[in-house]
Amino acid sequence: MIEEWLGMEDVCFITGDIIPKNDRSRFTREFDAWVSERGQQLLDNAQATGELEMNREWEIIYGEWYAEDESRAGREEEWYI
Repeated sequence: MIEEWLGMEDVCFITGDIIPKNDRSRFTREFDAWVSERGQQLLDNAQATGELEMNREWEIIYGEWYAEDESRAGREEEWYI
């Protein structure tokens, strides 16, 4: 049996765990890395509890994604107006 080699892009930037193939991971351009669903949950929880500002890297990723999501929402809204 041949095992598939996992590259660094298959490791979650937040958790350090290997990202499963069926995971809905998200890319961060700021750190050129992938964040697993579990990593995304940790970011969301940190933001909800106010702990996000204690980790500068997580704060940057959250801000990047927030801006992307808002931009996407604005473009989608233009389609329906």
